[in-house]
Amino acid sequence: MAHEFESGFFVAKGAWHGLGTTLQQAPTTKDAVMQAGLDWQVIEKPCAENAETTAPSHQKQLVRDCDEKVLGTVDRDYTPLQNQDAFRWFDPLIEKGGMSLEAAGSLQGGKRVWVLAKIARTEGRVGLNDLIHSYLLLHNSHDGSTAVWLQFTPIRVVCMNTLSGAASRRFQDLWEKRSACIPHTASLPEQMARVQSLIDLNKLEFQMSVEEYQAMADQEANEDLLSTYLGNVLETVRPRQRPEWPQLLTNFERGRGNRGRTLWDAYNAVTEWIDHQQEVSAEQRLLSSWFGAGAALRKKAHREAISLVQNGSASRTAYDRRQKIISDRLKQKTLTQELQESISQLSAGKNTPYNAQTETTLADRIKSLAKD
Repeated sequence: MAHEFESGFFVAKGAWHGLGTTLQQAPTTKDAVMQAGLDWQVIEKPCAENAETTAPSHQKQLVRDCDEKVLGTVDRDYTPLQNQDAFRWFDPLIEKGGMSLEAAGSLQGGKRVWVLAKIARTEGRVGLNDLIHSYLLLHNSHDGSTAVWLQFTPIRVVCMNTLSGAASRRFQDLWEKRSACIPHTASLPEQMARVQSLIDLNKLEFQMSVEEYQAMADQEANEDLLSTYLGNVLETVRPRQRPEWPQLLTNFERGRGNRGRTLWDAYNAVTEWIDHQQEVSAEQRLLSSWFGAGAALRKKAHREAISLVQNGSASRTAYDRRQKIISDRLKQKTLTQELQESISQLSAGKNTPYNAQTETTLADRIKSLAKD
């Protein structure tokens, strides 16, 4: 497979995927664009200029100016979000001391770009000294495949594991008001500005995530429970016979920050494997971890862990936390089965081409229902 990771930077622990440039301190947005290798513009060209295209006349091509690479073919009313504008969107929040840039980069030859910012004063603690920070992820496509998305995602400091599935759960996050979907229309700049003015850095929802992680940490676990848990996550009745078992068991017992005692250790055994140890290239791991199969597996790992917390036996503290989680979730409206199926079909590319238009149509339906 061709390299998925093209360029990027990471602050301090930039090597968590062994990729890109490591910076010792958070850059300004102006410097960040350069360090991420995103100092190029998306140029719009009529399809007629390319003799090889068979695209209809109402479409145009998006071309990268630095090397004339065609990134994608889109409708004429499509408005690209330039990389410089994506970075500058963070400026007011940075100037207020609310966040700092942590990482950014280009994937799939510039077709997908992302910016990760660390949110100040949102540190959470699981157990005595396991720190979790809240981050804001902006991801955008230059090939017409997705809208512009802004999502909150927690990250475990000790190993820099991404704890949420980022793009894989963007529709659920939209439903729970933890993400924003902005289509590439003429009103894109105005919508970006509006989201910026409404953002409250998601502290309430972040605290709920920490409560869930603490409930996992309160749930005692051993190798047998790990086997049950991994069987559910990997959808197998014989998890110990899977080639991943030795590594996952090692992660559970002595992985980064783990001691092999709780469901939290079991969950992080999976996230560490997804982020750092899958038998694929580092480039593929990063793309998969945030936007692909790894993100979907992480989402499933979280869901199965919460299910064990809700249904398993544990201490009184864990029981109380479990009841709170159940109560909070019962208060939340759930997506209809029809919408859940639409999300699954869209993600799998079934019935309709996966593109920004179908994605934003579905997002609009979700936002409309969430208001009711």
